Amino acid sequence: MKTLIIAIVALGVAGPVAAQDFEKCSITPVDQVGFVDTFTDAEACVEACKTTDGCDSWSFLPHSFDSSMPGQCKLIKGVFKKEESERGYCGEL
Repeated sequence: MKTLIIAIVALGVAGPVAAQDFEKCSITPVDQVGFVDTFTDAEACVEACKTTDGCDSWSFLPHSFDSSMPGQCKLIKGVFKKEESERGYCGEL
């Protein structure tokens, strides 16, 4: 019983779940409502979409050779086409 209690406490202290895994894809927009080239991760792109009027989806392309440098975040209204991508990430709210 003591071992079970210790295990439960350890799980509670283990920390947050790993960051969300984003889909590897790219979106061709019906309309683009914003573009940001100062973000270094997809999470910032998602947050920008949430706070931009008309934004219902997003696409983030990291810098090609240095992940500490900003990539390209497209804030999108309407998805024309969604495709798999080796480099980029995308999603819909």
